[in-house]
Amino acid sequence: MNRLICFLFALTVCLISIPTFAVTASVNIQNFLFSPNVLTINLGDSVKWLNKDDITHSITQDSNLWTHDANPGSSFTRQFNTEGSYSYHCRFHPSMTGKVVVRNAEQTRIKIGQDIVTVPPKVLPITLNLKGKIANTVYLGSYIVNAQSGCANCHSCPTYAVGHNPYKKEVKQFNARTYLAGGVSIKGVVSANLTPDKTGKPAGLTLAQFKTLLRTGHDPDVPGQLLPVMPWPFFGMMSDHDLDAIYSYLSSIPKAVTPTKACVLGQ
Repeated sequence: MNRLICFLFALTVCLISIPTFAVTASVNIQNFLFSPNVLTINLGDSVKWLNKDDITHSITQDSNLWTHDANPGSSFTRQFNTEGSYSYHCRFHPSMTGKVVVRNAEQTRIKIGQDIVTVPPKVLPITLNLKGKIANTVYLGSYIVNAQSGCANCHSCPTYAVGHNPYKKEVKQFNARTYLAGGVSIKGVVSANLTPDKTGKPAGLTLAQFKTLLRTGHDPDVPGQLLPVMPWPFFGMMSDHDLDAIYSYLSSIPKAVTPTKACVLGQ
């Protein structure tokens, strides 16, 4: 089986997980102030207001989308599933104001992708090469590859760093040393190295080759042959926007050497 079939088989298997990054952000109500006064969150996140004053305050949206009276020591939590800017105030003390800004879906994916590789403790402790690239496109690719697609499950040998396997109830951290360098055995097929080659192309593929393979299933190494293990009819429906992001991200990750001893899936 040639390198392109190996590459696409492993890529296919990895594109199956869903993101679980929704969080609850906090706003303290103290000294007749909402702190932070302006809070920016991702789509799907929640905000928890905690009243630390010894007097009742309210959290009242300016257009009356919601209102809640918070007694001393009590809290109020609301999830935000619609993008936009939400100004609010205390109906008892109108000078108290605040705002929640909710990123749209695209902005949320970009922010999560960025946080994965930049926010300590890093889920993925690598340094991206952003030279000549659009950072937001790379971060979107990070989201698709890491949070949405689970590519490291099939392309990193082993997937997680020592002491950081979430399946062992440890704090999750990807194995940076061999991240996406392949070497995982899947039913007799060893996953390919997706990291950039010496020319900077992930798995040695140009963007045009990458897209053509996913769109048509044609293997340029064997003219006229369709890839037998790649469900290209499904992935061929992906947008150019997302494929560009995946390719840009794979082009930005560090080069890594495929381990000489293969791992088993899930190791």
